[in-house]
Amino acid sequence: MNMNILLVEDEKTQNDVLSNFLRYEGYTVFSAYTVGQAREFLKQQPHLLILDLMLPDGNGLEFLKEIRKNSTIPVIVLTAQDDEYTQIQCFDLKADEYVDKPVSPLVMTKRIKALLNRVYQNEDVIMVNGYQVDFQKFTVYGADGQEIKMTTRELNILKLLYENHGRTVTRDGMLDAVWGNDKRNHILGDFNGDGDIDILSYPKLKDSASDIEVLS
Repeated sequence: MNMNILLVEDEKTQNDVLSNFLRYEGYTVFSAYTVGQAREFLKQQPHLLILDLMLPDGNGLEFLKEIRKNSTIPVIVLTAQDDEYTQIQCFDLKADEYVDKPVSPLVMTKRIKALLNRVYQNEDVIMVNGYQVDFQKFTVYGADGQEIKMTTRELNILKLLYENHGRTVTRDGMLDAVWGNDKRNHILGDFNGDGDIDILSYPKLKDSASDIEVLS
């Protein structure tokens, strides 16, 4: 799985050095120097956020509080603020790690890799539009941590769309993958008059699959 990392660090040299180390390790890195830039990069749904607390256009703690309203993204706080109160605030906001500056970029890269391996060790667990989907356990959780009830068929449709993101999913291909040998019994109920799949008949899929284009 190709991992995307958002690095929010206003000191250009530190940002460049760590970004280069991470890119050498094969990660895609979005480099932000301000809170405003970080907000835009978050729309790319990175797998990890590395956050400095002292930023030119805002406070990193306030930004982390804002993020936690609708995201469970793993966060490493990287800062020169080493007082106990700040650390407690970060962990109360569900930061995964707190790293004091200065830190070796090599050591930091190793810590990042270890955290990503822990969080994403199971490829059956994915993040889609803020939802955590576990295809092995057949569970879906929203950004608020509450489980969203979905049927096995709905999850199988979502998995198929996710695995084919950016590619064409044909009507027959979805029938074979999701309905299998039982597909003929469900064509009338799950397809519209043109023979196309009607996602609207699966309302819980509308948000989680909203960034996946389906072509019939």
